Amino acid sequence: MKTDLDDLDLISSLDPSGMAEALNHFPDPLRSRKRQSAFELGEGKRRFRSLVVMGMGGSASAGDVVLDWVRKDLSVPAFVHREPGLPGFVNSGTLFIAISYSGETLETLQGFREARARRAQLIGIGTGGKLAELCTQFHVPFVKVEPAIAPRAALTQLIVATSTALETLEAIRSTARGFEQAWRELMPLTNRCRVQIELERNPAKRLAHNLLGHFLVLYSLQRMSSVARRFKNQLAENSKQVAKYEALPESCHNEIEAWGSPPARSLPVIIRDAEESSFERSIFEAFRSTIGSASSTNPIQVRVSSQGVLSRLLCPILMLDYVSVYLALLRRVDPTPTRLIAKYKKMKKS
Repeated sequence: MKTDLDDLDLISSLDPSGMAEALNHFPDPLRSRKRQSAFELGEGKRRFRSLVVMGMGGSASAGDVVLDWVRKDLSVPAFVHREPGLPGFVNSGTLFIAISYSGETLETLQGFREARARRAQLIGIGTGGKLAELCTQFHVPFVKVEPAIAPRAALTQLIVATSTALETLEAIRSTARGFEQAWRELMPLTNRCRVQIELERNPAKRLAHNLLGHFLVLYSLQRMSSVARRFKNQLAENSKQVAKYEALPESCHNEIEAWGSPPARSLPVIIRDAEESSFERSIFEAFRSTIGSASSTNPIQVRVSSQGVLSRLLCPILMLDYVSVYLALLRRVDPTPTRLIAKYKKMKKS
């Protein structure tokens, strides 16, 4: 049976927890954010020579977005870490920010303890849990965020907390202007993509229909990797479908060759920045033309009009978040529960 995305009663029955409605509040933390700059630096402000943001799942996505946003401002190497064992360079010259929405993510807690053993400067971010307890025990700052319908729905809260912590440590410039501009650009997008807007006028609903039934292969520039990776993760958690993503132009030198004989129903989705150089545009056009003719597919390009650096990340993230929920509804699955993730966590603890 086909799902009518304009049938609000049907949508309500398929999405009883209200994940689609939760997306309408995606921009809110950017405007109503509590100033976190007043948090106490328990160890005192120290200079650092490297930055590690650790998290898993939606928590790591916040780190991805923040670093894609502020990388040009940072004067030290920085990356997002996604496994419990730490690289050898983590030491007393490292700022280690652990993000765990629940505060109970075992990989993140293990990494946090190891970073402390190496005398790194520590900050914890989340709703509470064991991470908050460790921050109290270690006398280091903990930045608290409010509970949401699911960790992936707290992305903007975690972005605000992480970037404001960096601002407090004077690692980056003021975030206020970026937050305000992003909020102004996100609000009209929310009004175009929300579930109450009918298919004909709703770009997220139309894109979901175009993607339905395909194995999605996502591509983006490295600086937009936080957008592509977030969409891949949202397709998994909301839509309950497997997808993959790769970076351009790297894929032009290897993966492009595989599009001569791709898996059945494969569909390339090229996620583009609202602002690109002429050289970057030539990369996209050459890549799209080559794989399109080789595979007899029509690659879909996603490009959301936006201006600020943070806006150019968050606007496509928000629209693609809506798309992932609408895909779930088209597939008649509830987007909110993540039963297999819960099963993995239970088995890991036992």
